[in-house]
Amino acid sequence: MNALTQPIRVIFNTREKGYRVKTWVASAAIFTLLAGDSLRYSIGWYGWGAVIGLLAITSFVLFFKSQPMLTLRIVPWPLYALLAWMGASTIWSAYPFWSALATLAQVLTSLFALFLVSRFSWRHLLRVFSNVIRFILATSMLFELFAALVVRGPIAPIFKNYSGDTPPADAFYWTQGNLFEGHRIQGIVGNSNLLAFVAMLGLVAFAVEYAIVGTSRWISAISFVASGICVYLAKSAGIGFALVAVAVAALVSILAEGKDRDTRHRYYRFAWATAAITGVFVLLFRAQVFEFFGKTPDMTGRSGIWKIVLKMIGEHPWTGLGWISNWVPGVEPYEGLVVIDRVPYYQAHNAYLDVWMQIGAIGLALFMILIVFTFVKAWRLAVRHTSALYLWPVLTFVGLLVWSATESRILIEIGWVLLVLFTVKVWEPEETLEPRGRSPKRARLLGRGLLGSRLLQRKDR
Repeated sequence: MNALTQPIRVIFNTREKGYRVKTWVASAAIFTLLAGDSLRYSIGWYGWGAVIGLLAITSFVLFFKSQPMLTLRIVPWPLYALLAWMGASTIWSAYPFWSALATLAQVLTSLFALFLVSRFSWRHLLRVFSNVIRFILATSMLFELFAALVVRGPIAPIFKNYSGDTPPADAFYWTQGNLFEGHRIQGIVGNSNLLAFVAMLGLVAFAVEYAIVGTSRWISAISFVASGICVYLAKSAGIGFALVAVAVAALVSILAEGKDRDTRHRYYRFAWATAAITGVFVLLFRAQVFEFFGKTPDMTGRSGIWKIVLKMIGEHPWTGLGWISNWVPGVEPYEGLVVIDRVPYYQAHNAYLDVWMQIGAIGLALFMILIVFTFVKAWRLAVRHTSALYLWPVLTFVGLLVWSATESRILIEIGWVLLVLFTVKVWEPEETLEPRGRSPKRARLLGRGLLGSRLLQRKDR
């Protein structure tokens, strides 16, 4: 490897005032937002609420002590407009109290994301997310091993999410203990789709971590393999489609770097055409495709949910029913709206339809504008910078957007945090980024030294 293709070493200033405090607060909060059910099932809703409250207060104090106006100034207008429209929906909402409460929760979650923006560099964020994901995946596999080898069966939540002595359906178990049964596993997060999502985040984070030598190489490699195993064992069709999109985005962004405008746009047209053809193929042969993933042709009841949601959209197409994010049990019209095999569902399983139903076409337009703004900025950052570090936000964002066609989690918890985090952080001044190299990132990724030289392996401090 010559000087042109050597990675630029970036070292953390671990002696920075408050470094450990902000890192631990961010790690604990990200874990709580990624694996919330692990706390709700083990210490109950009140315990979970106490943890959320403590972490929220601490992160807000740290945010407002760090020149918050510098961050608030770079928040793009679509995010302000979207939050304002959510709040305004309280006026015509069918459930005004819950709309007001949901809007408050949305604002508070956004403030935590702004804390991450203001107090962490891109590299530090990658490290925090990687370590939290590693912990979740490792404990999930241990939890599944415990269920399969010791309990030899399903494990119910310590704090019940159902009435009666036994769960009314398999979906109510913390885990069904299927590790050696060939069926889907749930991990400590208590949900196969969410476990697959965490594993997808891990695949992206650990690949980038390996490329930039963000930690010991063997740790990144083992973590990447573990993520792949969890994706396979969780068997999520939505995550499968998302990973295909992530792989295509990674290939195109790496190849496009340093090319002239016409060449870049030729790559982009080919990628969009491929995506369109793939979409048509999946639509025409959905029975075979979904069967491959172990799903029914209607994506395990999702098409039925979407028909119900579309009918409700038709009743209030422009303004919606009122913001509520995840549907709240007991609130009309959501209570009993969708029940499949004795399991009630409290989301549209499509974030875009959920937004349209709740805050109408106007809210959906603001949401889509926000997504387009963020994607364009994140894509330009990934293509124009020579460090593989800046592939992390755009690839994670692509995976989140595609997954949102079958899940609504981008609207709550870690999904909303990631959306706001990327939406704002990509607008930071260029001088806050790491130094650029003199060769494109593909030279570093393919360079013999980066892949094999033990001399360049080091751990950032």
